Amino acid sequence: MRPVRFIHAADLHLDAPFAGVDASDPRVRAALVASTLEAFERIATLCIEEAVDFLLIAGDVYDNSRSMAAQLFFQRQAVRLSEAGVPVFIARGNHDPADGWSAGLALPPSVHYFSTRDVEAIPVERDGELLCTLYGRGYERAAETRDLAKGFARADTGGVAIGVLHTNVGGREGVANYAPASMEDLRAARMDYWALGHIHKPEVLSETPAIVYAGCPQGRSPKEDGVRGCYLVEIAGGHAEMRFMPTASIVWERLALDVSSASGLDDIREAMRGACDGARSRAEDRPAIVRLDLTGRTEAHAPLVRGTVLEDLVRDLRDEQLAAAPWVWVDRVRDRTSAALDIAALRDAQDFAGDLVRLTDELLTDPSLMERLVAEALGPIEGSLGALDPADMSVSGLVERARDVCLDRLEGEL
Repeated sequence: MRPVRFIHAADLHLDAPFAGVDASDPRVRAALVASTLEAFERIATLCIEEAVDFLLIAGDVYDNSRSMAAQLFFQRQAVRLSEAGVPVFIARGNHDPADGWSAGLALPPSVHYFSTRDVEAIPVERDGELLCTLYGRGYERAAETRDLAKGFARADTGGVAIGVLHTNVGGREGVANYAPASMEDLRAARMDYWALGHIHKPEVLSETPAIVYAGCPQGRSPKEDGVRGCYLVEIAGGHAEMRFMPTASIVWERLALDVSSASGLDDIREAMRGACDGARSRAEDRPAIVRLDLTGRTEAHAPLVRGTVLEDLVRDLRDEQLAAAPWVWVDRVRDRTSAALDIAALRDAQDFAGDLVRLTDELLTDPSLMERLVAEALGPIEGSLGALDPADMSVSGLVERARDVCLDRLEGEL
């Protein structure tokens, strides 16, 4: 029996919005709007060029099923694939459930949605030969909290068995716990390959059997950083060979840039320039959108925080990096630097600065007191700032930064 070859994709999120991003430049804005559509077009092209047996999509074709533009685009790509003889099999997810709105556009007969009531088994043939059996189940509604994986079981019909499901394996935090499943559930089904969706980072959970998250083909926010894509899979003799295929139009990158050695603003600018060059290289000839956090105790801290100095540096850097090919857009630069103070020496000082350092040390050892004090300080402005995001700055980080600001003032640096 010849190998089974297919593309495993998931979480297309066609026509997704990009909230919370500074896309003030028209070129960046246009690229973001087009990026999810372009990523799926590349997937369709890859299917055709590789002459795969079929395309699997493990949920969330659309970001919002009410997007007419997304449905029209999907229809066009489905027709391309049909004309090339590539069938498409889709397991619905929480963004494209069966009870979501549909424009009712006609799709080619070669596009098949798995049942949402039970696990559906579909034999796939090529030239009269049984290639494999696909097992899949989609979401009837968005908030699917049942363990759908328990309904999967390989039939004793021979050939390769492939499962398709949109699921949260292992109850991962930070994502909705839809169709929760365990690794034990998946292994018990005796599939040769699990094509999973819902987790946007590409990841191979297991080699034997192959249990794989394709990730999203286009990152939609700075949290979805790095090159994204799909998997080209070949299964022979029960063993799956997987090759990650990049499809993203734009790559996101978040960097903490240590500028401790900077003695002035020229050094800060060179460090940011180098960070952009590195992001461009890692993006592999794709445009990149970068967020930088400047960190470290540095002599450049004082001039960096004066007036609009940082904003002016960012504006100049944006102009420079957009003129390069491929372009890099500096979405945000945050100053997390501190003055070049010797905290250890200040800790032993018998003056107000020493008292401040020692008091902060005590506070840092009592998390509950620290959180209470920070909450009291932020309370009056909580409505405008919103809740503290630990990914932005932790409570201890806020306390340490408050200490350093006070020491800056005491030392007369600002």
